[in-house]
Amino acid sequence: MASCRPSILTIVIISIIFLIIFYLEYTLTPQIALTSNENNILESNSTTIPKQKPKQTSSPTPNPTQITKPNPKLKSKNPILKGNNNKYGPIPFREKMECDSYHEKKGISFKQLWNWSPVHIFIGIWTVADKFEIRNLIRTLNKMQQTNLIGDKVDFKFILGVPPEYTPELKSQLTLENKTYGDLIMLDNIENMNHGKAYYYWKWVAGYSDMQYDYVVKTDDDAFVHFQNLALNLRPLPRKHLFYGYEDPHLYVYGRLEVLSIDQARVIAASSFNQTEWDGPEDHCLGGWLLNHVNSTLIRVSENCLIFNDPRNKKYRFTWRPWASPNSIVIHRLKEIPAWKGVIDLYISKNH
Repeated sequence: MASCRPSILTIVIISIIFLIIFYLEYTLTPQIALTSNENNILESNSTTIPKQKPKQTSSPTPNPTQITKPNPKLKSKNPILKGNNNKYGPIPFREKMECDSYHEKKGISFKQLWNWSPVHIFIGIWTVADKFEIRNLIRTLNKMQQTNLIGDKVDFKFILGVPPEYTPELKSQLTLENKTYGDLIMLDNIENMNHGKAYYYWKWVAGYSDMQYDYVVKTDDDAFVHFQNLALNLRPLPRKHLFYGYEDPHLYVYGRLEVLSIDQARVIAASSFNQTEWDGPEDHCLGGWLLNHVNSTLIRVSENCLIFNDPRNKKYRFTWRPWASPNSIVIHRLKEIPAWKGVIDLYISKNH
């Protein structure tokens, strides 16, 4: 009589199958979720997807509790919200910087800056095509900042070049992102940091801004720019011929924040592109171009106290400060999303 008991070979085969299933479930599932996360960022609150009801309602102005007290369903979309991160602690903070700002050296206190007329600023945030997640975080924080401005107006957009590998999938994702948020600008040149993007950005912003902005700015997607503090520090400054930022001894300002009065951007836009002048570190090239073409009228204002690298990162000491303060303008080198939690705790959560 044949036995119903499975043979040893059958048992071995079944065991191997279960091991394979176990391995796939616990090793491949996180990768699939991460890949899906990119699409979630693009599709959230999108008006381009018909008859699709969002899983949760959201107001046009982001709810601050989404940052400080996240919904568990959003954890995969906002990795900065995942509890404590061992790599990044809080940003060191004191009420006064260890240095004096440009205006303090002139005898003007931070409180007195409110006495000057408000300003209108445009900020171009340099980024690259595939940084969907960091753009989603920055636009949320910046929209919150816009609601807190008093008198001043600060607008922003993300600045990209044409991706070297512009696949149909990437184009579709960027198109959807821009239809959803309307804040992407793709310049008419191949993406690069130091081979002409600077010229094409300043040329574009001069045409875009027309007369509505007093100042136009370039920054990066690893820099937190405090909108109100920037506006206040620009209020007393000239509205023409200005070149403002953290100045290097070689008469250029570091790329984390380059500020031009709008007339200076128009001078660049009126010039023809010269590869020799714009081929190299973008901040060096801007400083060199201004030195060569408009130095006789240029007004340089150096803010070397309130614009600095993340105090938790001592690697770049030449523009490093040991702590931040309520008056800080820019905190740079926030290279990973969890690093931004310190910024949120200091400057965003308290105001919402």
